[in-house]
Amino acid sequence: MGKHFLNGIALVAAVLLALAPAPALGAADDAGALVRKATDALPKNTFTAQLKLTPQSQPGRDLRLEHKVVGGARASYLEVTAPEALSGIRFLFLEHPTGQPEQYIKVAAARNAVQVKDQVRKQPFLESDFYVSDLVEPQVDAYDYKFVGDEELLGRKTKLVEAVPKNSAGEIYGKTVIAIDPEDALILKRSFYDLKGNLLKVWTIDQVEKVDGVWTFRKQTMTTVPAKTSSTLETPEVKYDVELTDSVFTPEHLRR
Repeated sequence: MGKHFLNGIALVAAVLLALAPAPALGAADDAGALVRKATDALPKNTFTAQLKLTPQSQPGRDLRLEHKVVGGARASYLEVTAPEALSGIRFLFLEHPTGQPEQYIKVAAARNAVQVKDQVRKQPFLESDFYVSDLVEPQVDAYDYKFVGDEELLGRKTKLVEAVPKNSAGEIYGKTVIAIDPEDALILKRSFYDLKGNLLKVWTIDQVEKVDGVWTFRKQTMTTVPAKTSSTLETPEVKYDVELTDSVFTPEHLRR
């Protein structure tokens, strides 16, 4: 499974930031149900955040994030504010309740925004260990799931769920192993395997806390195993339940 904003750019951008609490699961719930509960628990709150993305041995990239549910889609707008060489690069991520997610990019020197497709989705996000595709949640129904173990993370007992795409055509990862805390429906780790079954990347949550009643990822790390490189994504500031207009979350807004 590609990354979780905020879990959950989780997210990205939601995968990049937070997961709201959800009811504890009973023993009878299967692996797919646990994944769906974690995905359904993503916050519906409109929010803004300041992010710091730091690739290994490189200066940090400062980003402004705005997030809102628009027409049923989880919409995230990202803009690079520093360093100056990257300032003005803009991204739009739309995660639809059905159908494939959409990703757009606008660089400062270009007139129009470009929809991200195919191999571009596997390109590093701002030269980091995160792929562009890692910043949105894929469709839950596109994968087969099974429990493959347990792991303690951040003092929480998590269930390990293996996710394998039902159709591997066009997929970046051959499978993903997801560590989920059933108590709060938090995804705390993802291990990504390539199409040959080799461990490619590991995404871990390093710090999580509640902000205004919402579980918020303060720090996360993506490690590329073969290259032995890593990048951190921090959320030093987040504000929930802010006012944002729907027009922010359109390709036209990227071109302004």
